[in-house]
Amino acid sequence: MSRSHIRKALENAALVAFAVAAGPSQAQTPASAPTPAPATVASGAPCVLLFGQGRNFDPDQPAANRRWDEANGAFNLAAREPLVAAGLPVVNVVLPVSATDVPRNLQGLVAEVQRRGCTRVLETAVFADAAQGLLIARLRVYPVLGMLGPQAAGSVPRIGAVAYTQQKEFALDARVMDRVNPSRLGRVMAEEALGALRSQ
Repeated sequence: MSRSHIRKALENAALVAFAVAAGPSQAQTPASAPTPAPATVASGAPCVLLFGQGRNFDPDQPAANRRWDEANGAFNLAAREPLVAAGLPVVNVVLPVSATDVPRNLQGLVAEVQRRGCTRVLETAVFADAAQGLLIARLRVYPVLGMLGPQAAGSVPRIGAVAYTQQKEFALDARVMDRVNPSRLGRVMAEEALGALRSQ
């Protein structure tokens, strides 16, 4: 068996355990295009766009793609809970791993930010780094520039540089991954990110 096949088998074995740990009731299968959930209104504050997507698309592995989508959907949806509990209005957008056109994804993200009036983006991602033998759960906070204050006619907001990163790493091994739960991770990591969101 080649090294690439061994790596793929390891990825899939870890992912199966990861998806099973999530539980079918907690997994949310994302749509093929951005599908925002209704925003939670909180005292007129500008919203947070909670944007999620995985990184491990493989056109030859539809079952693995589906499991990545379920894990990322569960992670993103759970990250919403502490934000809403803290009084932040939140809009969820989750793309499938098959949405690999990065410029188009960014264009859709900016359009949704502009339409909703969000001033922060909290990016959620669960993905495998096979080269390092890691499964990574990551949150990143980005400010949205050009949404507050006077705006020139025809101006478009833009996503600023990363203001906060939180990353948890796990061995890409089924024996370790059976203890990992994307929903629990999403809630815990989002609670830790609240300070960074409030400061933006």
